[in-house]
Amino acid sequence: MKEIENIYDKENFFNEYQTMRQDKINANDLIEIPIMKTMLPNLEGKTILDLGCGAGGMSRYFVENGAKKVVAIDISKNMIEEAKKYDCSNIDYRVLALENLDEIEEEFDLVFSSLAFHYVEDFSLLMQNISRLLKKNGILLYSQENPIATAVKLEMGEKKYIEKDGKRYYLLNNYNDISSRILFLKHGGTIYHRNFETIINTIINNAMKLIEIKEPLAPANAVELDFKYSYYKDRPLFLFVKAIKE
Repeated sequence: MKEIENIYDKENFFNEYQTMRQDKINANDLIEIPIMKTMLPNLEGKTILDLGCGAGGMSRYFVENGAKKVVAIDISKNMIEEAKKYDCSNIDYRVLALENLDEIEEEFDLVFSSLAFHYVEDFSLLMQNISRLLKKNGILLYSQENPIATAVKLEMGEKKYIEKDGKRYYLLNNYNDISSRILFLKHGGTIYHRNFETIINTIINNAMKLIEIKEPLAPANAVELDFKYSYYKDRPLFLFVKAIKE
């Protein structure tokens, strides 16, 4: 089993992350999860693999909406312990890194992942494993940080934007530099930037056909709750990808 970096089991980071998620005025709850729910297929009777399940919110949603079984995995023991507070016989929680999916033998109707794939260095191996784990005509649905956002390389203290005449202009550099980035400058944590060409071709080359791609902007209710989301009317935070196993 390959040992993988995991900042979510570092006490200070985990506590700050939990505090952030408990505040419902955040991009996950206002933008990402609502969009993901609209892209889901019919869940009735389905077997689902939830990759990077975190505290298990979507795994619970799947069961509550008819899923037959959910295998929910996360690299973080802290996250799995949080998820297990919801006791459900239909959910099989496992501490496992996405890099070690070869340990899973089942096949699934749906492979789902919320904001986890950009933590994985070997995207090609990840897609190979997902293709293997999907039944024929099974669906892959995932979100990630948008490549426009992950491209930028920053040093400590630098910002991703400049402000001029009351407007905010976001930086874009190193877009075709397919390599690692530091996600949280205060705490560390490595993510991996990939451009759209790499993402799309890797999926296609692993026996999956793209169905839908979304780059939604911040909705009006998000801007009303927090003005900072007004800056994302023309700069997508996330990328959503839906594909089918051929």
